[in-house]
Amino acid sequence: MKVFKMNDIDWVAAETEEQAKAFYKEECNADDEDIEEYFVGEVSLQDTMFVEVDELPPEELKKPQTMKHMYGTLFAYKSFSWVIEHDKITKPCVIASTEY
Repeated sequence: MKVFKMNDIDWVAAETEEQAKAFYKEECNADDEDIEEYFVGEVSLQDTMFVEVDELPPEELKKPQTMKHMYGTLFAYKSFSWVIEHDKITKPCVIASTEY
């Protein structure tokens, strides 16, 4: 899986750019014009996103974490590759969003 930044709000995990765009169009009711205008492209799987600490497996909590407290919740920074592996992502999905 790869990760594609669709715009300033959403990142999609998919096998290809075309698959990411098709998924985003269908799932998020985006039109082709907006997708093309705001699409950024593939990002590194080492880029990070926030995962709620409560959602981490116990063995992960024993490891050093970079964390941030926001909106009354504690989050850990996790790489896209970690999330893909941990959540066993094999189908296109919105893997991260700035909308909480």
